[in-house]
Amino acid sequence: MKARVEGATPLWIACRLLLCERGDDFFARREKALATAGPEDIHDLRVASRRLREGLALFAPCYNPDDIACLGKRFRRVTRALGAIRNTDEAILFFTSLAEELGASCRTELERILDAFREERDRELERLRGALRVFAPPSLHGAYRRVVSAPRLFSSPGDSPDPFAPLAVFARDAIDAGLSAVMALVPQARREGEIAAQHLLRIAVKHFRYRAEILSGLFGASFPELRDRLRGYQDVLGQMHDLDVFAGIVRDARLSERTGETVLSVIAARRNALFTQFTGMLETMPPEKIGERLRSLL
Repeated sequence: MKARVEGATPLWIACRLLLCERGDDFFARREKALATAGPEDIHDLRVASRRLREGLALFAPCYNPDDIACLGKRFRRVTRALGAIRNTDEAILFFTSLAEELGASCRTELERILDAFREERDRELERLRGALRVFAPPSLHGAYRRVVSAPRLFSSPGDSPDPFAPLAVFARDAIDAGLSAVMALVPQARREGEIAAQHLLRIAVKHFRYRAEILSGLFGASFPELRDRLRGYQDVLGQMHDLDVFAGIVRDARLSERTGETVLSVIAARRNALFTQFTGMLETMPPEKIGERLRSLL
């Protein structure tokens, strides 16, 4: 039976339990992704690796920094390998759908792009399998659990959190820090042409969401709604970023002028619609309100 983590749980106990949970989830998904090589299982493993790394970053002040840095480096390599194949899978899905939508007039040229991505996926899958075996072998699971099961108790630097303080106290500071990172980017990202700021905001929202999910046991029955709000921001901003990447691919693909203009027009229209959706979300449920509600539940 899994131990329950509550707001009153001492930080040193909570960090051990929550980080062990993240590691167990990652390695279970590792086995499944290696067995199936399916896009959904690879995506789930990528998310698990990111949640694990966010957990390590969140609770890093509770541990020996060298130990956490070593673990973080190994899992970062896996995340990067997973990211490459995820981007290829998304491109295959997008250009396959677009070829069907635009029909014969563009299909032949888009199939050329698709063939290149399908060949690249085969190569990336082999690289990913190698990365999982080299950077995240099953033996790493035991090493990970040994590190996260031994937080510092009596030899922490003066600016480290009190390991005996309730988790809820630590969680308030963690939520405040994550929200501040998001809010610093919103003013610029809400301007349509600020593509770089929108990309950075997506990353900040992702970190904030994963941080909240790691601490989700403290938020009660209201959390799923707030999590879905954060996921909505992440999804919309992620789709906008994907379209920016796909537009670059089209420009570099040396398509005929007619096909290139047609595809770029479709991409621009979809991105405009997503940006309108994003600005509407900022009006109906701005991130600061999500943060306020999360904090009020602690």
